[in-house]
Amino acid sequence: MSVAGVSVKTLVLLAVLVAGGAWGWAASTESIGVDLGGGYANTTVTIPGGFWLASFAAMFLGIFITVRPRRAALLGVLYAVCEGFCLGAISASFDAQTEGIVGAAILATVCVFVAALLLYVTRIVKPTQKMAFAVIAGMGGLMLLYTFVFVLSIFNWGWLYSESFRTVGVVVTLIAIVLAALSLMLDFGTIEGGVQAGAPKELEWYLAFGLMVTVVWLYISILKLLALLSRNR
Repeated sequence: MSVAGVSVKTLVLLAVLVAGGAWGWAASTESIGVDLGGGYANTTVTIPGGFWLASFAAMFLGIFITVRPRRAALLGVLYAVCEGFCLGAISASFDAQTEGIVGAAILATVCVFVAALLLYVTRIVKPTQKMAFAVIAGMGGLMLLYTFVFVLSIFNWGWLYSESFRTVGVVVTLIAIVLAALSLMLDFGTIEGGVQAGAPKELEWYLAFGLMVTVVWLYISILKLLALLSRNR
């Protein structure tokens, strides 16, 4: 395997992801003739048919790829289509509430990716076992927190729209963005380590898949942060 090979395959998966996103966006939006005022898109958004099917398909494909890395070539492309479809629908709903938020989130994601790559290439920040442990522990903590919030929302839904939750949400989402950026560096380290170890070329698809998943996580976290910050407008 080579760095160039992983890079090309990552670009292929991201291109498929974007195509799936365009499909999901188009399937969930419909233009309306009413002017909603500044800051709001003139569209109505509905959950497209097949959204939940695509969500579960992406989840099971992701699990299967993790268990069988050598199947990542074909299954990674299918995952990108399903995940992109869901991301497109979700992004459309965010953009309908705050016009331009998706473009800002994409730009911010690219900037964070480039910054993480530069920090890794210049060795200002080095991926270590301690960093990997911290990222895994942080992700576990976030999962427990999200589960707690989900259970709490069942009994008190209105709290999700309170100012206190907005403050907590901003802090937690910032932590998620930092963890996603550190995960990118771990991905870069894994790719470089695989190249140095002479890993088989077919694993390029698996590492490209992992990098794409991290980018998606980073994008969703930034999108959520921007939505929380724009709530009081």
